[in-house]
Parts: sequence; C-alpha cells; structure tokens
Amino acid sequence: MNEFEVIARLSELESAKNIEGADTVITGIGDDAAVVSTPASQMLLTTDAIVDGVHFRSADERWFDIGWKCAVSNLSDIAAMGGVPDHALVTLGVPSRASVDTFADFYDGMNAAFSEFGGSIVGGDVVSSPIMFVNIALSGHPSTDSYGEPMTMRRTEAQAGDLVCVTGPLGSSAGGLKVLFSGETNPSGKILVDRHFRPTPRIEVGNKLVEFGVRCAMDISDGLVGDLEKIAKLSGVKITIEMVNIPLATELIFMFGTSAIELALSGGEDYELAFTASKSLVDDLVANKVDLTVIGSVSSSELPSGQVDVVDENGELYEPIHKGWDHLND
Repeated sequence: MNEFEVIARLSELESAKNIEGADTVITGIGDDAAVVSTPASQMLLTTDAIVDGVHFRSADERWFDIGWKCAVSNLSDIAAMGGVPDHALVTLGVPSRASVDTFADFYDGMNAAFSEFGGSIVGGDVVSSPIMFVNIALSGHPSTDSYGEPMTMRRTEAQAGDLVCVTGPLGSSAGGLKVLFSGETNPSGKILVDRHFRPTPRIEVGNKLVEFGVRCAMDISDGLVGDLEKIAKLSGVKITIEMVNIPLATELIFMFGTSAIELALSGGEDYELAFTASKSLVDDLVANKVDLTVIGSVSSSELPSGQVDVVDENGELYEPIHKGWDHLND
C-alpha cells in the first residue's frame, strides 16, 4: 500500500458517501486545498487528535466505531459552542502494516457520524507513522438566537445565581471502558461498551440552548469536575455540584454500584453538555422539553481562579478520587 493508493481509496469513499452537504463543497479531496462556501460571516474552528494506545486500541479492531468516535469528539466541540458543523479535514498517520480495508471501515464510521449530525470531509493528508494517529480539523458556523442573530456559548459567561445543568447521564463511557478491559459480557456491560464507542454529540440541543438564550456551555470530554473547573476559572466563579442530582444510567449503577458516582464525576468522553443558565431560563427549557438535569449552582468565588465544590447528600464537601483526564499527566 502506498500513499496514492490510500488517497485514491479515501477519495472514492468521500465521493460515494458524502453527498449531504455537497452543495457547499466547491473543490474536495484531490487538489492542494479544499474550496468551500460558508453560510455565515463567523466561523467555528476546532481540532482533535487520537493516538493508538492512548485514545483507542487498534487491537480491538472496531474501526467503524473508532472512526465514529473520532468524528464525534470534534462534532461535540461544535455542539458545545451551539454551532452547526460544516467541513472537516482528516490527517491520517499510517503504519506500514495497515491495510486499505482498515481505513475504509474507519472512514465509514466517520462518514456515518457526519451524515447523522452534520458536516462533511473535504480533504486531509496521509503520512507514514510508526503508530496510527488521526487528526480532524472541523469548521462550523454559529446557530442563531431568538432574534435571528448568530450567537455562540462560551466558558467565560457563567454568572452568580445561575443553575448548572447537564444534558444526559454521566460516567457511561468510562464505565464502558472498564467493562471492555475486564472482559465482562453481560447485557448491561455491553450497553456501556457501546456508549463508550458510539457517543452522541449534542448538536441539536446546543442549537436549542442558543435559541433560548444560554450563553455558557462546554462538552464533558475530560470529566465533569475537571471540565467545570475550566468554566469556573474562566468565568471567575464558584460552582457547587450536588452529587445526589447527577444523572446515572441504570446500567452503570448495576455494574459499579456505589463506585458509579466516581465515574460520573471524573470519567471522560460522555460528550454531554454542561451549561449554566438562570432559573427562569432553565424553566423555559424544561417547558419546551429540552432534556436536562440541574446538578448544581453558580455563586461568587473568593478565589480569583474560581473553584468547584462537590457536596454529598448531607451538604458535606466531598473530594473526588480523580477530577478528570489530563492529556499530559494521565
């Protein structure tokens, strides 16, 4: 397999499967650069990389799922801003032993995610590498608020008096990874493994939050506590999380019992959204059937860098065993 064979094969896959969004692609894979049209004056840009042995295991050979999850990690960043995904560039680091069929399955997974949630692959690069890695750069554009104006959600906009909400159960992905390593095969464990490999980016929910006026959000990719610490620091606020209110999947409780809450507090890659909003705004969202759970509140911080406190059912401070994923220290 050489570079040109890989590019030719991937070009065929894109031509055959990336029909949706083709009206915005003027020049796709095969030229020195892609040429696309954009529907808004503002552009969202994000990038994410995954490395064999760090973010996935090639030995699992779930290439479709790995491709799906790689796309979702980028799509979720766009969702966290309340945006709409547009165009992706994919860089592959290819070991000499890899087969074209492997990358066909991988691209099928990416294409399936982009087809379902928006966006299309318009180009990229292929390089030789001792281990496989993938980098996606994804563009998007802001959705609009109730006045029809482009608007994004940011980590700097949490306000004292806001409630802290999440869009779904937490800890399932981390639980699925533990099940995968343990070799458990019961139905609850299988559901968690599937949630680990096939997360859902909350694009539609993010757009709805913007429409109703939410201005602060982020996706939960590195763990709830660690990610909320980023909001607290950038907004200069104190966030208090009530453990008893954190939503947990029944499968997670079945598999891990009282340890499930630790996975919810520190486990990454759930790709749910965490956001802050006033009580009246949260009430409006609930009235309009936006799926959310209130897990805490925002108040003024005595620390300039902000802070996150976790409290148990008795209102006592609780110190999580871990606070989340650090890409350079974990």
